[in-house]
Amino acid sequence: MHNFDPFLFRIGEGFGVRWYSLPYILGMLFVWLSLRKAAQQDRIRNLTEESAETFVLVAITAALVGARFFHVFVFEFDRYGFDPAAWIAVWRGGLAFHGGLLGIVLAVIWFANRHGIGIYRLTDRIAVPVAAALALGRIANFINAEMYGTPYEGPFCVDYSQNEYMAFPPEGCRHPTQLYESAKNLGIAGGLFMVRERLRPRPGVLTWSFIGLYGWIRFGLMYVREERTVFMELTLSQVFSGLMGLLGVVMLIWVLTHEPVTDPPERVRSGSRAEARRRERRSGTRKRGDR
Repeated sequence: MHNFDPFLFRIGEGFGVRWYSLPYILGMLFVWLSLRKAAQQDRIRNLTEESAETFVLVAITAALVGARFFHVFVFEFDRYGFDPAAWIAVWRGGLAFHGGLLGIVLAVIWFANRHGIGIYRLTDRIAVPVAAALALGRIANFINAEMYGTPYEGPFCVDYSQNEYMAFPPEGCRHPTQLYESAKNLGIAGGLFMVRERLRPRPGVLTWSFIGLYGWIRFGLMYVREERTVFMELTLSQVFSGLMGLLGVVMLIWVLTHEPVTDPPERVRSGSRAEARRRERRSGTRKRGDR
């Protein structure tokens, strides 16, 4: 029986901090920690700890805008209509993954070009923390009692029929598709992390592996999620996920069969922490040479 309160804690009637906000906060933290470590170890040329902070703020903003845009104008426009106040009411819920991903992609392109960073270096690095954050996001979806599955009477079914927090609770037991997707995302994060740390693949492999795996696995899981079909008995999420999966496979083959993408030239930024570390290394080399 599912009857979780969607609010972590409430501040007055209908307002407070929702469980769904935690994945975004933790996602920002995961990405920032990963990029900061990469900057400290000089694993991404021209990336500094300061610019990593900038990227996280830009990326989360772009992700929220893209996710909300897709939810309102692509998935649910017949529900929202021409109501600008409802369009921006993010606190009421309603964010679409594919729009959030598009927002992050645009943020990456802008940031990489502005700071002279290889796009694949950046996307390969954030693939793991983003997948981990998405796993937490699906757990929050489960707590919110949204994106539930089709009727199912097996051992893992979840009954929402008595949920006092849902406006229209569904009848019968359902597939916990949110938890299926959480396990999928966690598996992708773990697999990509091992490949990244043990194999050190060429630029782009992790990025397109994430896109391909996420797209195809989600495409299959959508068969047990409650959502209306729009084309050839496929849901809109399946259409986008199938395109993701296809693009991921094609681009992964391209990356593996062509010469690796070269990184932009190194930039010297006076006053930055990265430049200070370079000066320290050069100074240490000179001192050792004088002995």
